[in-house]
Amino acid sequence: MNTCYDCGCELSDNEVRWGYDTAYCESCFEERFNYCSRCDVLIGREETLWSGDEAYCNECYQEEYDEDCPDNPDVYDSDRKLILQLSRNWLSGKHNHKTLIKINSKDYLLTKLRDMAGLIDSSIYVFGLMDRDEYQISASPDIIEDVREYLLLKGCSYKVIEGIGCRRLGISHSLRKQNLQIVVSLIKRLTKTKELINA
Repeated sequence: MNTCYDCGCELSDNEVRWGYDTAYCESCFEERFNYCSRCDVLIGREETLWSGDEAYCNECYQEEYDEDCPDNPDVYDSDRKLILQLSRNWLSGKHNHKTLIKINSKDYLLTKLRDMAGLIDSSIYVFGLMDRDEYQISASPDIIEDVREYLLLKGCSYKVIEGIGCRRLGISHSLRKQNLQIVVSLIKRLTKTKELINA
């Protein structure tokens, strides 16, 4: 049995709503959290950004509305390596268009994932999902078949749903935490150019 963090009522396993790693009853969960209308990530009410009656996480909100873009953003170690590599390539006349995966940098598991994936051939946005029984991976329509095919080849039985947008991949918390190597290999496969895959 679990108890709700806010009101203290007892909850059976099928009544628990998880907010990050904390148990809540249905009504307390609804008072505290929203799901992003675009990427389906769980967000606290105080962190929710609104456009009309649509709730957004910070990353998705800034994709449409860039008013809060910082003048002097933080530069992460992996970004610094990319900047140096691109500068060296430019100075030596090489045109290398490799990049890092795009992520919500506030999620430390995604930052670790980005560092492990390294430079990739084509861009992709990877975001975190909360654990759910219905699915573990959300993939945009343009990559969903590649995701399903790769997981089938690897013998993984993760549930995949079709998300929205283009080149967007949502990974559940437990997969990011416990199966990071599979996630990294999936991302590397999805971001390889077709010529490299067929070679």
